[in-house]
Amino acid sequence: MYGLIFDGVYQYADFDKMPNGAYLLKPNVTTNGSTRNSIQPGDIKYKDLNGDLVVNNNDYTIIGRGLPIHTGGFSNNFSYKNWDLGVFLQWSYGNNIINANRYVFEGGIVTNPNLNQYATFQNRWTPGNQTNDLFRAGGMQSANYSSRVVEDGSYLRLKTVQLGYNFSSKVLNSIGLSRLRLNASAQNLLTFTGYSGLDPEASSRPGNLTPGFD
Repeated sequence: MYGLIFDGVYQYADFDKMPNGAYLLKPNVTTNGSTRNSIQPGDIKYKDLNGDLVVNNNDYTIIGRGLPIHTGGFSNNFSYKNWDLGVFLQWSYGNNIINANRYVFEGGIVTNPNLNQYATFQNRWTPGNQTNDLFRAGGMQSANYSSRVVEDGSYLRLKTVQLGYNFSSKVLNSIGLSRLRLNASAQNLLTFTGYSGLDPEASSRPGNLTPGFD
């Protein structure tokens, strides 16, 4: 995964206040890809990797990996008297996911005022809430891929559970049957993950070159 490194939010200390009340980014503070006079307090900020005080394509770097370090599964079967239970666990470790939903629903690169936003965007930067985690409304002028929405995609999932009951021959002989088993199964019952999206297995783009894009 390739993009810019998220570096927080521009604060008032990054600006000179002009006589007309406007804010102008100080000359020793890095831009974010927009022009120096258009950047405002609360806008998104990226790391300047080559030290030229301008963030552009030259500052792109590796921000994540779509392929896991390892994947695996574990299954076991249990039995007690006439009951049996089968359990299958599945895991993935060491991969990242670009949660692209956050580009739209957490500040919005889509200029549609009718779109709902995630509840997390309530904690965005405002003059009275000068957070360094989420930019102000309208504070992300360009749709750059960045580490802000790259999340850990590792997970442990209870993939399959099957519970069965075998009726005894004593019961079955009375109804003319030699064997009868009832079972119920369920899939994807529990998922333990730090990923904030709906499914850490999500991969919305086809092909092997773009894994881990949700």
